[in-house]
Amino acid sequence: MRHRDAFTSAAGHEQASGAQPSGAGTVRAPRAPDRALGRVLGRVLAVSAATALLLAGAGRAGAADALTVAAISETSDTYMLAVGWSAALRSAGLSHAITPISGGGTIKLLRGVAQGKWDIGFVSTPHYTDALKARRNFKDDPPELLERYKSVRALFGITSGMGHYVARADTGIRTIADLKGHVVSVGQPGGGGSKITPALFKHHGAEAEKDYRVVFLKDQAALDEMRNGKVDVAAVWGGVPQPAILNFSRQFPIRLLSLDPVSFDAFRKDFPGGSNFVLRAFDAAELKKVYGDALDQEGMVYFFTFPMQVVARADMPEQTAYEIVKAFWEHLDEVKAVGAALSSLSSKDAVESLSAQLHPGAQRYYRERGWLN
Repeated sequence: MRHRDAFTSAAGHEQASGAQPSGAGTVRAPRAPDRALGRVLGRVLAVSAATALLLAGAGRAGAADALTVAAISETSDTYMLAVGWSAALRSAGLSHAITPISGGGTIKLLRGVAQGKWDIGFVSTPHYTDALKARRNFKDDPPELLERYKSVRALFGITSGMGHYVARADTGIRTIADLKGHVVSVGQPGGGGSKITPALFKHHGAEAEKDYRVVFLKDQAALDEMRNGKVDVAAVWGGVPQPAILNFSRQFPIRLLSLDPVSFDAFRKDFPGGSNFVLRAFDAAELKKVYGDALDQEGMVYFFTFPMQVVARADMPEQTAYEIVKAFWEHLDEVKAVGAALSSLSSKDAVESLSAQLHPGAQRYYRERGWLN
């Protein structure tokens, strides 16, 4: 193990949760590794270029039509979704222009929406309920901010990404129980991962600060510290392939630490809101089609995930909400084309597992489609 002391502790990683589980499902990732790397990295470059164009477009459209969508990070599937959504608005011929930005974890994203820092963000079903009840991560928020949470409205629901626990294969770490004496980044500063990841790991036989050292870093920063030998395991959020992990795997062999279904079930019963967490299962052979020989893996690998809500403030004009929601769902193939991590987007999630009230404009569209009674 390689203990280091160049870390500053902060608040924890932001994860979320959603609908009741129906069992783990196997997700297929058919791309060959070299081809996947080129495509994923190409997508990242394309996303950056698209963002620059969107910034210019937003300026031309004028303040009334410019909408800012805050995503978790520039390599996250939420950012890809925002880029795809902006393309959908253009294809629909709308004057609205979406500018994606990196805003942080979902708790920060909700706060930013409520405070008017950006127009649209992402938050989990239970986290929004916690905000309304001023508990857990929101218990110390000022009264005026707690009041503003009541004016947040849902545009649609999605299933977004998964929690990955990635280790350098040369650490010898094969399971969560092997974390003793190591350094673990439990996620980015400012959210709930400081509670979720340690709770998950405790049910897998590893206790924070007793068995392993905890640090709080954003996804890319955690992987950078893994390159430097200062972190042994990093919590990283995203789909499969996860671009930052894929890029890292071109330099170092990796191992993805699997959750155990029995231990995970115990976590769900013990953790507040844990019943909303679900597992997604991948066979190692499927993951190797993406990550290639750099992945040292055998058997099934289980990740946790949850549905999330795309939210805005109630003061967004009804017609604006209607038009941008309609454009998203009616150009869904174009949105999904931005990256493989968006392949699970489905209209069946649009009005499921929402804890925020639907925006009237979104309601109007869903009633037209027959998705809402």
